[in-house]
Amino acid sequence: MSWQSEIDAFEIFPWNRNFETGLEDIDEQHRVLVNILNRLAWHFASSNSERDGLHLLDELLAYASYHFKYEEGAWAESLGKSEMARNHHDSHQMFFARIQMFRQSKAPEEDVLAELFDFLTRWLAFHILESDRRMALTIKAMKAGKNMEEAREQVDSELSGSVSVLVTALLEIYGKLSVSTIQLMREKMARHKAEDELQRLQSERLTRALEDQASDHQKQVEFLAYADPLTGLWNRNGITRFIRELLDGDNLENDSAALISIDLDNFHEINARFGVETADRMLGLLARRWLDALPPDAALARIGGDEFALLLPDASQVEIRLAALQLTGRQPFDLGAGSALVSFTAGIVLFPDNELEHVDEDADMLLRQADHILFRAKQELKGNWLFPNAGEKKADRSRQRLLLDIRKGLEYGQFRLLYQPKVSLRTGEVKGVEALIRWQHPDLGFLSPDGFLPAIEHHPLMVEVGEWVLFEALTQMRAWDSQGIHMDISLNVAAIQLQASGFAEGLRDNLARFPDLDPARLDLEILESATLGELDKVVSIIDECRQLGVTFSLDDFGTGYSSLSYLKQLPVQTLKIDREFVSGVDDTEENYSILRGIIGLSQVFGRELMAEGVETIEQGEVLLSLGCEFAQGYGVSPPIAPEKLANWLARWKPFPQWAVNSTPPQ
Repeated sequence: MSWQSEIDAFEIFPWNRNFETGLEDIDEQHRVLVNILNRLAWHFASSNSERDGLHLLDELLAYASYHFKYEEGAWAESLGKSEMARNHHDSHQMFFARIQMFRQSKAPEEDVLAELFDFLTRWLAFHILESDRRMALTIKAMKAGKNMEEAREQVDSELSGSVSVLVTALLEIYGKLSVSTIQLMREKMARHKAEDELQRLQSERLTRALEDQASDHQKQVEFLAYADPLTGLWNRNGITRFIRELLDGDNLENDSAALISIDLDNFHEINARFGVETADRMLGLLARRWLDALPPDAALARIGGDEFALLLPDASQVEIRLAALQLTGRQPFDLGAGSALVSFTAGIVLFPDNELEHVDEDADMLLRQADHILFRAKQELKGNWLFPNAGEKKADRSRQRLLLDIRKGLEYGQFRLLYQPKVSLRTGEVKGVEALIRWQHPDLGFLSPDGFLPAIEHHPLMVEVGEWVLFEALTQMRAWDSQGIHMDISLNVAAIQLQASGFAEGLRDNLARFPDLDPARLDLEILESATLGELDKVVSIIDECRQLGVTFSLDDFGTGYSSLSYLKQLPVQTLKIDREFVSGVDDTEENYSILRGIIGLSQVFGRELMAEGVETIEQGEVLLSLGCEFAQGYGVSPPIAPEKLANWLARWKPFPQWAVNSTPPQ
């Protein structure tokens, strides 16, 4: 690869779709800023002349000045001289002041560079992700008819919760990139220089004494270029060399080798408890243990902080070797002031992959793939490892595309809520509606939840979708109120959302945005599976939320493991009978008996009942005869768009047979 190609490929600040504000000219200017920052980082990292680096810094400042002037003009068209616009202008001036401080600093050049790039990457991420995006969304809301205060409230709501977490996470990631990427490039340049030095030494014909001296020097240079001085393991350059040597070998079978990216789960706690020096000593002890547990042909590297990479030429050994590493880490480390254990999460990529002919499979690509799988593992299997087989790799690629589409769907407003009425079969009274999500996919059309929710059931993205549903439902409740339609709403809450850190606090914040709505009109439906292994925790969360005024229902009742003890402990107001028992009540006496038992159980515990999936007059008659009055289903109404609810209410009447057969059992 040529030096120019390396410049083009090197990105300290990779572009991300989340950075787009929706304003094409602003987004294009942001891309230019990112490109200049990447070039500037490469020049400093590769030890190019200070003059070239300062020239690029001047270029960055000049373009930033142009960009600030341009966007301030754009904001002024809608925001005028508002406080929001003035604050934005002041932040631009502070940027130039900080750069001037760096230039005048008397600190060592290397320290100044580290602080400079830490500031630039964090600033640019915040400038794009939070500041400019907030301005763009505010203007968009104002163009849609809202005044400035309403627009700011809407944007504050949109950028809160999971979006705020995303901004914080990306700022942390790019803060680390600002240091680790520069270090990586310095190591890469050191490798090139070391290899050049080695070649020069080898080509010279020196006397025996000089040859001995050159040999010692060669070993020293090689160690500096390829080894980690803290642990004695290979560094990223070293593991990269081993991967390339393996790839260059002949007759390498498909998926015969494995590259594993490893991240310690609790190293930050050890750092905080014992201090950096002791934590570093523990890394050295861990490295020696791991080397003893690995075969001679394996290569183990520390690639930064508490991150490691392991190359196994024999992929069949992955499970047993990782189990051995996990076991050794769980043996106590005596650190003087106490002992510590370590565990890790790992992502595994098998190679070569001959099916991916379009991928230029080299060492750097494999390391990035392993890091990506590690990222997934930390989200889904923390403390374990993700080991996709051929079928899983194909499914994973498909799932990743779906996840990207769902994120895009949230970003571009492709999701919709339909509402299914819940009624009294006896009187026709409308008890409320259940909010049901649908996806207006640009290519696949209108998708039901079965087409996308299973893919994110245990993924953090489900939390984002759930937060969108909550906010959208409350917004719709307020809109109906303004039309004189006072309708309670229930919505589904996934297990991962309910058990996510700060769920009750997030619910409180959302309710606070709608102070005119009675929280008692919001019912949260949870599945029995949400409590598996976490009943005490879920009960605590539900109690905390009930103090806010909301109610809870147990969805799909009867399909789980409902025990008497379970029902006694779970503080839900309503049990929703699963459609399976309702739709099958006409088929067999067994189904009828099961439905009667479920209804009787709810009455014993004093819970309200709501039957799902009522599609026929006969099913409604059976439910009424057994003592279940409230129901929903296509026999009452399919899920309908919010703007059609008023017309449905005007036309709705229960079937006469339900009123005739409405005498409850004694």
